[in-house]
Amino acid sequence: MAVSNVGDTSKVLEQYQNQNKENTKTGDNELGKDAFLELMVAQLKNQNPLKPTDNQAFVAQLAQFSTVEGIGQLNDTAENLTSRFNSASALQASSMVGQNVIVEGNDTGLLLQNGIVSGYAEVPGSASNIQLHIEDANGQLLEQFSLGNRGEGPMSVRWDGLNLMVDGEVVQFDASKLNRQEYLKDEDGEFVTDDEGNKIMLPYSPGEYKFEVSATISGKSEQLNMEMSSRVDSVTMGAGGQVTLNLTGGQKAGMDQIKQVLSS
Repeated sequence: MAVSNVGDTSKVLEQYQNQNKENTKTGDNELGKDAFLELMVAQLKNQNPLKPTDNQAFVAQLAQFSTVEGIGQLNDTAENLTSRFNSASALQASSMVGQNVIVEGNDTGLLLQNGIVSGYAEVPGSASNIQLHIEDANGQLLEQFSLGNRGEGPMSVRWDGLNLMVDGEVVQFDASKLNRQEYLKDEDGEFVTDDEGNKIMLPYSPGEYKFEVSATISGKSEQLNMEMSSRVDSVTMGAGGQVTLNLTGGQKAGMDQIKQVLSS
């Protein structure tokens, strides 16, 4: 009985590739899982019955096939998860449109008509004599407020052009001592008053403003880094699912740069 001497794996591979060139084209120097399985079947058919393939070698090939199959399934799962993650990121980002956010590195805030501009700072230690300076975009001092003392931690400031809130609490101050003394007038040029007969002050006009904060910490005067709010006008989805927030005024920021999302 004639016996084919093709028990060696390399010879089987050579024979199989010569007979099935078109069926094994899965890419340069790549062997697809279907071709790999057919190769193993061809090896079994052509092995020397007097000297069959070693059991350990055969088990190793089966394990290799299982590994290749598992990697393929893992890649498919990873792609599916990536697609879902990108979709979730896009949905999350779209909900940011119209929101006011505190963005890392942004030192100028935009006050809109009937809107609020906000600032955020980290107080590094117990602080006293905290002073808030409100400046225009050119750095000209407009108003100054004394905020007293506070402990270590985050500090949020909100300003509507007239009224001031710190950490959600309204700051009481003497309006007569403000640098800007402008009041609401009617069509006849008469001052408009409230129910108690007091003239109604006009807030600062819409525009860009800066908050500068100083405090005494451990006996030394320090300037605190105050980051300002911007409104999200639109969202751009980039390659690989990267999200870019397009802010009012032409600024751009990534989701990882947002420190606070502010209520309307």
